[in-house]
Amino acid sequence: MAMAKELKYAAIAGGVAVFWLIFGFILFPVILKGQLKKEMALSKKTDVRKMWEQIPFALDFKVYFFNFTNAEEVQKGAKPILKEIGPYHFDEWKEKVEIEDNEDEDTVNYKKRDVFYFNPEMSAPGLTGEEIIVLPHIFMMAMALTVHRDKPAMLNMIGKAMNGIFDDPPDVFMRVKALDILFRGIMINCARTEFAPKATCTALKKEKVTGLIVEANNQFRFSLFGARNGSIDEHVITVRRGIKNVMDVGKVIAIDGKPEQTIWRDHCNEFVGTDGTVFPPFLKETDRIESFSTDLCRPFKPWYQKKTSYRGIKTNRYIANIGNFAEDPELQCFCPAPDRCPPKGLMDLVPCMKAPMFASMPHFLDSDPALLDNVKGLNPDINEHGIEIDFEPITGTPMVAKQRIQFNIQLLKTDKMELFKDLSGDIVPLFWIDEGLALNKTFVNMLKHQLFIPKRVVGVLRWWMVSFGSLGAVIGIVYHYRDHIMRLAVSGDTKVSKVTPEDGPEQKDISVIGQEPAKINI
Repeated sequence: MAMAKELKYAAIAGGVAVFWLIFGFILFPVILKGQLKKEMALSKKTDVRKMWEQIPFALDFKVYFFNFTNAEEVQKGAKPILKEIGPYHFDEWKEKVEIEDNEDEDTVNYKKRDVFYFNPEMSAPGLTGEEIIVLPHIFMMAMALTVHRDKPAMLNMIGKAMNGIFDDPPDVFMRVKALDILFRGIMINCARTEFAPKATCTALKKEKVTGLIVEANNQFRFSLFGARNGSIDEHVITVRRGIKNVMDVGKVIAIDGKPEQTIWRDHCNEFVGTDGTVFPPFLKETDRIESFSTDLCRPFKPWYQKKTSYRGIKTNRYIANIGNFAEDPELQCFCPAPDRCPPKGLMDLVPCMKAPMFASMPHFLDSDPALLDNVKGLNPDINEHGIEIDFEPITGTPMVAKQRIQFNIQLLKTDKMELFKDLSGDIVPLFWIDEGLALNKTFVNMLKHQLFIPKRVVGVLRWWMVSFGSLGAVIGIVYHYRDHIMRLAVSGDTKVSKVTPEDGPEQKDISVIGQEPAKINI
């Protein structure tokens, strides 16, 4: 027997509802997750791999200096009065070079190259890079601190060497143009023939001091970032590609072929987290993001703070800080010994960078209050000086990132060197950097069209189709069985109550002419 037309429509509508129930709520999430696993891996075929190899837009690299306005008084032991100057804005282009895939191990090796371009239009109003900045002479202080730590008996000789190399400096401060100390470099005169300067310069050349470039005629040029600009970092980094397991994507497993470091103690030597340029997808609020900083030789584990949004895309904000090595058991192995940790919020950079400096949050945010008391002019603000990253949780894409770090140095106090005998011995800030990422409109739209629009369309359709399909099936069934339903609706108790005269109401007489009154029920 042929199925009634109404029942056919009901079956079709019901089938649509079941299909969208299964597809929209079960199959599509599985398909989406599977597709994301393929797209987020560092396979040569994915867009993520191309962006990972070379970020197709410039990052913001901003530098803020602390100008010492009372250098003469600081030389005599006074508290520094600081004035922040900046930002000096640079466009930073990042790429990975000498890339080599290891198919069997599902890993990839690479080296880094960064290129910086000064952008005066994005810098603070009026800054050209030619401004004179007054701050402790970084190279001179670094020499004194290194010798004081490693070979204190040679401090007298280093004092004589400094007089030759720096032409009898009147104090421990440098007065230098911003772009010179950042990238162009300041000259270190190593052409002197006296024993102390010559021996010191020979040792500097042998040690390959960070930021030092050896030029002709024994002239050295020192800058903070000049040696790094446009050059290839010598370290080979090995990370997981995530093709076999996408949750391992970008995870650092070796540097220079070594599976762990040898500069810290215990588990602090382990490589933990990704390389900071890619993260695994499917992030939950309870997940700890982990990234390994090759610049600071340590991992950072930001924690979830709150929900945010960027250009219409929902994101989760994570924040981080330097930490308190003395109080946090997980970080204590970054100290030379448990009882020799730096103050809260400080990290000793000697083991990693070979530079006698300390890293902290800008303006000593989240640091020991004593550090802030030792100087004037700092105003820590979590919004201006904190580390924060906004992740899109489904893909694990960093939409906005603000990585901020401050570099500090100790004003060494020692009687063995004339220039250093009256200094306070306190740790003071030199400058801080703000490296920022914000996905531009092109990449945000690409993410929307490839992920969120299809996801939203399916999300809306599944509810509409399930609702209308279910409603259509009910209507078709009701219409087909309408006669039965009507009969059931009107059927019920059909009994009629009979009223007898005895049970009826009171009777009344009605008089008719010529007849006996008749009796009628009313």
